[in-house]
Amino acid sequence: MNGEGAYGDLLGRYFELPSAPSLVMLPALDAPTAGAASFTAPFVVTRITCLPGQLGMKREIPPEDAFLATLHLVGMRHHETWVRGRPSVVRSYAPGALGIVDLRDEVASYLGNPLDALQFYVPHALVRAVARAAGMVHVSSLACAPGLVDPVMRSLGAAVLALFDRPHRTGSRVQQHLALAICAHLVRRFGNNDDEASAAASRGALHMRRLH
Repeated sequence: MNGEGAYGDLLGRYFELPSAPSLVMLPALDAPTAGAASFTAPFVVTRITCLPGQLGMKREIPPEDAFLATLHLVGMRHHETWVRGRPSVVRSYAPGALGIVDLRDEVASYLGNPLDALQFYVPHALVRAVARAAGMVHVSSLACAPGLVDPVMRSLGAAVLALFDRPHRTGSRVQQHLALAICAHLVRRFGNNDDEASAAASRGALHMRRLH
């Protein structure tokens, strides 16, 4: 697994950028005791902007235990998400559209159009901690239909952009509560129930055995 997190300037380098502005936003520290240590996991928002001269295939992000949720600030006619060396999702994105990838899957991007997006780095441990705090003990992963426009994330993203536009202090209470609101929404709206996923996989395997 990658020893550094795919956020800030490091994430920028995967997109062949010399630097990328970011905010480290630890969720509110008055979280429930159960799993509270995981609330100190780095929740980081990075703004990635690639101009017309910076398109094409980008570097693969080494595997790590985190999700990357992308909120598109402008529309894109052509974007490809590559997983383990192969194109996985090829589509357009409207302003406000969302995409979530698991960074364990060796993810890369091909940009056919300029990109301006907020990239939310969410460690697996943080997803599990937020899910436990919400009583969703079987949720440990995030997934959504690529290109979904989520009005809540769009509004939360606007609040994050406002923080980029003025001096800020890492770990401020505003950032902490905003980070917790974002994490809680992602988990409640896009959290996958592990038991349901396992049951679906078992039903699929049984169906395949019957076919053969």
